[in-house]
Amino acid sequence: MAFNFETNVLNKEQKMQSGLASKKILLYGKNNVGKTFQATKLSKGKTFLIATEAGDGAITSMKEPCDSWSHFKEIVSDLTKPQNVEKRRELIDVVVIDTAENLVELSEMAVAREFGVRTVGDVQQASKGNPNGYLLARTDFKAQVNKLCLAGYCVVFIAHEERTEEINEMNGETYQFIQPKGCTNEKSSMRMLLDLCDFTIYVKPNPVNRETLKVTPSTAICVRTEGVFARSRFDIQPLINPFTADGLKEAIENAVKKSADENGVGVCEFNVDDHKSYTKEDYFDIIKPYVDRLFDICGDESVSIIENQLGEGKRVTDATDDDLVALDSIYNNLVTKATMLGIDV
Repeated sequence: MAFNFETNVLNKEQKMQSGLASKKILLYGKNNVGKTFQATKLSKGKTFLIATEAGDGAITSMKEPCDSWSHFKEIVSDLTKPQNVEKRRELIDVVVIDTAENLVELSEMAVAREFGVRTVGDVQQASKGNPNGYLLARTDFKAQVNKLCLAGYCVVFIAHEERTEEINEMNGETYQFIQPKGCTNEKSSMRMLLDLCDFTIYVKPNPVNRETLKVTPSTAICVRTEGVFARSRFDIQPLINPFTADGLKEAIENAVKKSADENGVGVCEFNVDDHKSYTKEDYFDIIKPYVDRLFDICGDESVSIIENQLGEGKRVTDATDDDLVALDSIYNNLVTKATMLGIDV
């Protein structure tokens, strides 16, 4: 296989990636606090909004309505196909998904329909040998997001908030806690999204200024408090006040630099080539067992998975060195299909 410890680890200078490229950000809060508006300003003229709910009429960035999981996967496929990536990346830096919880619901509904049940939670109980529906939805959800990030896009999820009651472990008292909507369900992909994102930020509304009668810009809370969930993989500042696109970009840049300094490493810009650890031959080796096992059971679907990435009439072995992203997608889709059918490879 392509991995070699000396080459990949010992002899490679460790750095943190600066900028927005490949970052995953979750912005959540009430309506009308500027989440989507500021997110679409993160890269002027190069932001693409995938709208899973109505309400984007005031947004002027490039956008596409999305009301099904299959359509979302079509969008991701178009943005990440090897033959498209260079052209798309000239136009798009940031992909904004509004809202995250709606996209999660679409992914879970798709799995439920695949197995002919009402909800994703019914998949495993519907028939002996059925896989865990939530696991399938999370696996596919994560794979699609990672495809975008490996191609260099910054992915920003927009979500609403929900309030729950938590218990203070020190004194046993209960208190209100604000977190992204949908996180109460531990099996849902919304819980997984909290771990997947590099930054989870709560956008707090501020009261109207009584003297000027103007709305005070929102404040972004970037670190967890007793009453609010927020987190970051990097050492980010506690607040962005006022919350603006420029302020968010600056906070992310400073967080990466500070974390790099604390760890004694440098920073570098995103390079898509740095994420290509497998060769085409490596992919041939790991894909072949799945094709062999699945072909007799669902040959047409297996062929469709391959042709959707490489082109009609193409086989896996027809792929070139420029098709690594496509091969990775084929592998992930075949693994998901095998998992859905309960097939061990």
